[in-house]
Amino acid sequence: MKLRIGTRGSKLSLIQTNEVVEKIRRFYPEIDVEVKVIKTRGDIDLETPLYMIPQKGIFEKEIDQALARGEIDVAVHSMKDYPTETIEEVKIVAVPERMSPSDVFISKISRDLHDLPPRSRIGTSSLRREAFIRYVRNDLEVLPIRGNVDTRLRKMMDGQVDGLVIAEAGLKRLQENIDYTRLSIEDFTPPAGQGALAIVIRRDSNLEEILSRLNDYESYMETMIERKIVSKLRAGCKTPLGVNAEISKDEVKITLSTVSPNYKEKITVQEYFKLNDIEEIVSKTIQIFREKNGDKIIEEWRERFG
Repeated sequence: MKLRIGTRGSKLSLIQTNEVVEKIRRFYPEIDVEVKVIKTRGDIDLETPLYMIPQKGIFEKEIDQALARGEIDVAVHSMKDYPTETIEEVKIVAVPERMSPSDVFISKISRDLHDLPPRSRIGTSSLRREAFIRYVRNDLEVLPIRGNVDTRLRKMMDGQVDGLVIAEAGLKRLQENIDYTRLSIEDFTPPAGQGALAIVIRRDSNLEEILSRLNDYESYMETMIERKIVSKLRAGCKTPLGVNAEISKDEVKITLSTVSPNYKEKITVQEYFKLNDIEEIVSKTIQIFREKNGDKIIEEWRERFG
């Protein structure tokens, strides 16, 4: 049996895909695995800030289309980049064990974001990170910075920016030997699925039973709860919304945050629920968020971007 796995061609994407390949080979040494690199819109346009690109699914659309056409058998995506609404021909079949969902701060001149001198330049292409940075330190200059993790690190070392806010999981997967400070989930609530991978197949595929062995129950449940909250709130990349679910035994801790367009108001929900009915967990979280006028802020962001 042969499996063709589609992925982006970045160094991080290939590392992530090789994690999946190694798991498949461990469980099924008889399966021949081939990795196929597919270029996406997000790999071509490396200058435009992500939230300014009008197309949805810039890191997955071309890969999922190849999957639907039968050109590949499996797709591996970064869950944080995977839209909650995908083409109907495909589905997520497994989520391997998740790495850290947290953001981190990196700088040559300070170990702490709060200690940076005024007017220091912070690089990010994420509207969510920009909003949280401006809420915490509105005296800093936030600059758009695109490219792979190693490219962004090089730009910082070259002095193009004084600091970066990026995902801890990317640094760990790339084994970058650099000092950083982990930012709290409360202050910098991560996007849905950060640190996790999505293994995707066609809905009519017979691979679900095989690939389900790669699934980590807690990672799957956490990311599905996060994605359901984002979907219910209709919040995309043009909305600075962070959501994190952390499971411990039979309980889940939900953190949900957003910042107003003037960066002066932050809405945060942090609640514990028994891990039973996911729909009820999602519904109650959103209810509390709306009672705090969180949905009003989301609507303000929608109006800002038309």
